Amino acid sequence: MKLFAFIFFTLLFSITPAFSQQGRALNLKECITLAQKAGYRLKSDEQKVEAMQKSFQFEQSRNLPQISGELAGEQRLLNLYSFNQTVALVHADWSLGDFLLKTAEAAKQDVLMTKAEKEQSRLQTVRRAALLYLSILQKQTQADLLKNRHDLLQTHHAVAQALWQAGTRTQLDVLQTESETSQLEEQMARLDIERQNLLQELGRLMDVQKTESLLLHAIDAAAICVRPTPEGAEGMLNSNPIMMALNYQIKAQQIRTRAVKAQQLPHLHAAGGYFADGDPTGDGNYWQIDAGISLPLFQWGATKFQRQESQALTQSLQLQQKHVQRELSIHIEQTIERLDKLKNVIDLQNKRLHTTQKAFQFAEANYQAGLITNLDYLSAQQQLTETQIAIRETQLQYVMNLVEFYVLTNQVEKIEAL
Repeated sequence: MKLFAFIFFTLLFSITPAFSQQGRALNLKECITLAQKAGYRLKSDEQKVEAMQKSFQFEQSRNLPQISGELAGEQRLLNLYSFNQTVALVHADWSLGDFLLKTAEAAKQDVLMTKAEKEQSRLQTVRRAALLYLSILQKQTQADLLKNRHDLLQTHHAVAQALWQAGTRTQLDVLQTESETSQLEEQMARLDIERQNLLQELGRLMDVQKTESLLLHAIDAAAICVRPTPEGAEGMLNSNPIMMALNYQIKAQQIRTRAVKAQQLPHLHAAGGYFADGDPTGDGNYWQIDAGISLPLFQWGATKFQRQESQALTQSLQLQQKHVQRELSIHIEQTIERLDKLKNVIDLQNKRLHTTQKAFQFAEANYQAGLITNLDYLSAQQQLTETQIAIRETQLQYVMNLVEFYVLTNQVEKIEAL
């Protein structure tokens, strides 16, 4: 009995944190962190970086003298007699060109390029998680505002029904309100489907199985919109992983151009060993030491063509870099321009909200006084809700564009701080 109680309470305390974790709301930073931990692309890039580091170490080792050994035995069968020989030699081959021109540095640039590509993958994961997070909040905000309007319609339905029963209004007002309520409920149901789909996508991205209980912290988009709009600067492009990867790729290709020249420099050779000579007519066992130099004399223009190929690839990468730099500059400028324009739109929408709030207050009073029709009241109520939704959507669009700007300029910490 005591054992059963011990097992029961152990399971109880082990399960309770899981339930509390499911009920806890996640903020944007936590969602981004979970998405990065669960990202297979990022894990793949980590392995690729490790592979490139080993490749760099391999290239470095080739710049040092390459030492090999030889151990051989042979039996010679001559007409008059037979004998055997045993040889133990050590060979060394050293490429002076690779050592002096440091051709292994090309592999080091490849490592840095792979790290930059990994950073770009990380940025894309952050971007996707952040935009999904904001899209879910957008749908939730719309649902909350529609719920508020649904409550207003329920109250108005009770008022219209009371006025109809009092004989001051017709049943048409009640039917119109019920029709508007049904239409609103259908809209809310469709909105909930969209929100659930986004939640499932975010949950899969974070490797969270049960998305029904997934809660997200709200973001104060209105406060973010009043902050100063970030300014574009050419220096920000240097921190973009795509630009960084191209920089490293160009440097690697320039080093490979030097590597072609390294092939024209000499190789140093050295060897030494011991010969156990069993020939009875010879001088017996002996030591042997060899040293030499090999220099390529004529290669039918092979190095010339390789150098021209490498130079053309370098020029191609430099032009590609300029193209990417221009496209990124255009994207950053357009994003900043959208941020400024969205601020102006929000100001206009706030003015419209002030007007529609007053119009709704008058419509509510005038309907009960019998001065306007039920359709006029429903129209004023709908305009108020649509204006409220429009403001929240524009505010979240502003935050989404801010995320795009921070992704382009590689400022993940500012995205996590939203």
